[in-house]
Amino acid sequence: MLSACTNNQKNENKNPKHHEEIVTRDKKNNHSKIEEQDNKLFQKEIDHQQHESLQNNFSHKGIIILDNSYEVDSALSYSLKELMNAYLKIVDALVGGDLSGTNNAVEMMIEKVNAVDSSSFNKKGKKTWVQHASLYSDKLTEMQHSETLAEKRSYFSHISEIMYCTVKSFELKDYLTLYAAYCPMAFDGKGAYWLVETEEIKNPYFGLKMLKCGEIKEKL
Repeated sequence: MLSACTNNQKNENKNPKHHEEIVTRDKKNNHSKIEEQDNKLFQKEIDHQQHESLQNNFSHKGIIILDNSYEVDSALSYSLKELMNAYLKIVDALVGGDLSGTNNAVEMMIEKVNAVDSSSFNKKGKKTWVQHASLYSDKLTEMQHSETLAEKRSYFSHISEIMYCTVKSFELKDYLTLYAAYCPMAFDGKGAYWLVETEEIKNPYFGLKMLKCGEIKEKL
C-alpha cells in the first residue's frame, strides 16, 4: 500500500499541469465565494439604505426593523401572510372609497394580528413582533372607531409604516412580491406610504379622485 501511494505521488509530481489546473480551479472557486459574499453584503447595504431612507420619512418614529431578517417557520409564515392579505383588503377598500368594506377589512386584520403566536418567536424576533403587534392593535382600534374615510386613511398611513417594518423584518418578501408606494400629496403635502402587490399605482389616500397619484419607491 505504501508503495502504491508513493508511486501515485510520484506520478502527480511528474504532472505539473494537473497540479496547476487544481490550483487554478481552487482559486476560481474561492474567488467566486468571495464575490458572492461581497454581492450579498453590497445588497444588504443597499437594502439597509433604502429602508433607512424610507423610515426617516415615516410619521411614526421608532418602529423596529431587524437588520437581519428573522427566519419564520411555516406556521408563522402562514399567519403573517394572512395578516398581509388582510392589510391588502384594507388597501382595496380605501382605493374604492368603500367605508363598509374598510371596516370589515380592519376587523379582519385585527383578528389576524391576534392570531399570530408571539410565543413562536425568540430573542430579537419576539421583541420586534411584540412591538409591531402592539402598534397594530392601537392603530387598528383607532381606525375601527373612526367614522369617516378621511380619518381612517390617516390611521391607515401609520399601519402601512408598521407593515413595511414587519415585511422587512420577517422575510415576507420571500413569499410575496411587494412594493412600497408613496403619495407625495397625501395629508396636505406631508406624503404617505402604502404597500402593494404590483407596480400599478392605485392610491388609497385619494381613491378615485386621484387614483394614479404616487410612485413606487422600493421593491421589498
